[in-house]
Amino acid sequence: MGSFYGNVLVARACEEVVPLLGGAASGAGDEGIPGYALPVGPRHTVIYPDPETGAPDLAGPLSRLLGAPALGMYVFDSDVLLMSVYEDGELRHHYDSYPGYFDEGETDEDGEPVATDDFFDNPTWPDPVGVDPEAFLPLAAGPVDRAALESVLRVIPLDPEDGEDGRYVFANDQHYDVMATLGLNAPRLSTGFGYLSSGELPYETAADELVVLGGAARP
Repeated sequence: MGSFYGNVLVARACEEVVPLLGGAASGAGDEGIPGYALPVGPRHTVIYPDPETGAPDLAGPLSRLLGAPALGMYVFDSDVLLMSVYEDGELRHHYDSYPGYFDEGETDEDGEPVATDDFFDNPTWPDPVGVDPEAFLPLAAGPVDRAALESVLRVIPLDPEDGEDGRYVFANDQHYDVMATLGLNAPRLSTGFGYLSSGELPYETAADELVVLGGAARP
């Protein structure tokens, strides 16, 4: 089984973001949004919402609440990377590394979408949708090598060892490189609530650095 995770990146410092995620301000009940948060840049925060609350769709509302660009991200089974940029609560850009992956709408016994046999039997790869480096620059922590970012968005690995036939093998490796190219803390951004709640902390992250939100259990 591959990696499954989602998170939300916002272009505001952690100490500014966390106080706004509690209670009525977040629209998520008395305790606020359940999950975790970590700083991932000089003025950047990643929020790991508990997926059982439906919180992975929070990027749009958070962009309005925080008055800052937000990027909602999801990696499905290490096969697909989805990224949506929001500003002022509105969707500004959407990226899909494997368009058509979920077209049949099949789900497993837990209601999760599954790929069809056509995906595994298909010898060709569709072009990704949303290959536009400029759309992601509002989330960058500094100068960006646009050519490198465009390569990653086109699913062309920066390190050939991460690829096969010139394409990323794992969407989580691609996601890591997108975040690194934006000058952000890629290890902290390429994980999610499930991993953190079970104690799997990102590289060079101490347990006491993890900010607990909305009554979530500390790992």
